[in-house]
Amino acid sequence: MTFKLSDIITDVIRREGKPTNDPVDRGGRTQYGISEAAHPAAWADGKVDEAEARAIYLRKYVRGPGFGQLPSGTLQAQLVDFGVTSGPHLAITFLQRILGVHADGILGPETLAALVARDQRTVNNCLVAERIKLIGRLVAHKPTQAKYINGWLTRALEFLQP
Repeated sequence: MTFKLSDIITDVIRREGKPTNDPVDRGGRTQYGISEAAHPAAWADGKVDEAEARAIYLRKYVRGPGFGQLPSGTLQAQLVDFGVTSGPHLAITFLQRILGVHADGILGPETLAALVARDQRTVNNCLVAERIKLIGRLVAHKPTQAKYINGWLTRALEFLQP
């Protein structure tokens, strides 16, 4: 399946849901998934509009980590989404561990070559499994985050391919 980057960003915004200001969420106020804590400049006028959110996602979660150079498909979409929820560096590190290459969090030639040599569906589904384990560890370490577990698991499982 092929995805356009604009569609990947639309899906991220859909997954992020409605605006929130949950005191348990360290990000503070959040709109279109853009938190005030992580992106204070976007919140300078008291809100984030969708165009600002899309620009941030494209810059920080697609172009910055190099996810735009990946073959379009579910794995690319998942890496963008994983980067949004956990940071691009961690998403790439998990991918590198799955591929058995040096895990430095940088999407470089070694990682790309290893990725091209592997079955994309298998790599994608292994990444889903690793995200689920990460969620379990996070909730075990910070039980206050348990209230988010169903949403986080649902989000990760959206990328599972039969």
